[in-house]
Amino acid sequence: MKAGRYISFLFLFLACMAARSQDFHFSGFIPNRTFMNPAAAVMPVSPEFTVTYRNQWPGIPATFVTYGAAFILPVESMKSGLGVNVLNDVQGDGVITRTYVGLSYGYRIDLQRDWQVGAGISASYVFRKLDADELVFRSEILNELGYGYSAVTLENQTRSYPDFAIGMVVQNGYGFSAGISVSHITRPEESLSSQFNSRIPLKYAGFIKTRFGSSSRYSGLSVTFEPSAFYSRQAKNEELIWGMQAVFSSVFAAGAWFRQNLRFNYDAVIFSVGILMEKYNFFYSYDVNLKKLNFLSTKMGAHEVTFLYRMEYKGRKARAVECPAYAMLFK
Repeated sequence: MKAGRYISFLFLFLACMAARSQDFHFSGFIPNRTFMNPAAAVMPVSPEFTVTYRNQWPGIPATFVTYGAAFILPVESMKSGLGVNVLNDVQGDGVITRTYVGLSYGYRIDLQRDWQVGAGISASYVFRKLDADELVFRSEILNELGYGYSAVTLENQTRSYPDFAIGMVVQNGYGFSAGISVSHITRPEESLSSQFNSRIPLKYAGFIKTRFGSSSRYSGLSVTFEPSAFYSRQAKNEELIWGMQAVFSSVFAAGAWFRQNLRFNYDAVIFSVGILMEKYNFFYSYDVNLKKLNFLSTKMGAHEVTFLYRMEYKGRKARAVECPAYAMLFK
C-alpha cells in the first residue's frame, strides 16, 4: 500500500458520497462544449476529433481525473451533424468511476445576415462502479499495528443506465455565440445500493461568448479579445465561470477566468494558453484554488489539456474563419 493513502482515501470517499450525482466539469468550457451541449455536433464545418484530460487536486495521493474523446461528423447535405462521445470520470484514484458512451445529433437552421441556430439531442449509456478494493479502512491500519479489530467488508458495486440531454446554440459570423442545455432529462436512478434511491438531478447550463479586436498595419500583429461566461446549476450546486482570452495573430491565445457561485464565493482563478493552427488546436489551463481547506489548500488545483484535430474541409465554404477550434463558418 502506498504510504499516506489511508486518510486520503477515506477523506475522498466521504467527499464523493457527499457530492453524489454531481457531474464532471471542465474549466475550458468553450473547447470542451461538445461534452456539455449536444447542439455543438452541428456547428463545425469539417469533421473534428477532440481529446481532453483533466486532473483535479493533483497534489494529494487520490485525485479526480477525467478523460474524454469526441468525434463530430457534419452532414452538410442534411444540415445536420453526428457526434460520438466517450468519457471516463475517475474519482478518488478509482474508488468511484463513471464511463459515458454517447451519440448526439444536431440540426442547423441558416438564418439571414450570417446567423445560425442549431438544436441537438444526445443519448448516452453510463456505467458506474464502486471499487471497494481501492478503499483502506481504519481497521486495516490498526490490525497491521497489532490491534484486533473486525475487518470491514464492502463489496464492489456496479450500475448502468441510459441518459439523455438536449441543447441549443445560436451564433453569427462576427464572433458571437450562446447556448443552453439540459442534461439528465429523464432523471435516471444511479444509486449503487438497493436500500437507497438516488435520482440524478437535472442539470441546466448555458454559455455566451463574443469577440472584438484590432490589428496594426505596421507590425501586422492582430489581437482579438474573446470574453465569455458559463453557468450551470444542478440541484443546489451552481458554477459560474467568467473571463476573457486574447488571441494574437490567430496563432497564440492566453486568458484568465474566475470560477464562483452567484453568492460571490470564489472557488478558483483559471489561467489558460493555447496554440492555434489550421488543423490543430492545443489548450492548457490550470485552476488556482482560492478556497482555504487547511493543509490541503496549497495542494488544490487542476490541470486540464485539450487537443483538437480538424480534418480536411469538404463541406460549407467559409466566408469568415474564427479561431480556435470552435470555428464558425458560413456559406
